[in-house]
Amino acid sequence: MDNKKGQNLSVNTIIITILAIFVLVILVVALTGGTGQFADWWNKVWGSSAIDTQGAVLQCNGYCQAYEVSGDENFRDRYCHASFEVDLDNDRKADVTLYCTEMPAAACSAIQC
Repeated sequence: MDNKKGQNLSVNTIIITILAIFVLVILVVALTGGTGQFADWWNKVWGSSAIDTQGAVLQCNGYCQAYEVSGDENFRDRYCHASFEVDLDNDRKADVTLYCTEMPAAACSAIQC
């Protein structure tokens, strides 16, 4: 019963292999000149949650329209109290915090805050 058909890989071998693959990927990205693009992608995926003014206006208008249709107070509260980290200069970083009531393009006559 001591007949083993396969070979065992040690945990150390698996960890070293994973680390070697990670280092190779980093080297390939760096050597192909893709670090700038990689950094842009990384910041886009994991960076700040800042949105542009148009995105904030669309969300505010969505709250307004949902309130007009349903009359649900949750939408009124979201419209009145939701804040948006807005990127004004397209650097993917929040420049200012705005509320729906501070954006003229998001004016909602149905909601009084």
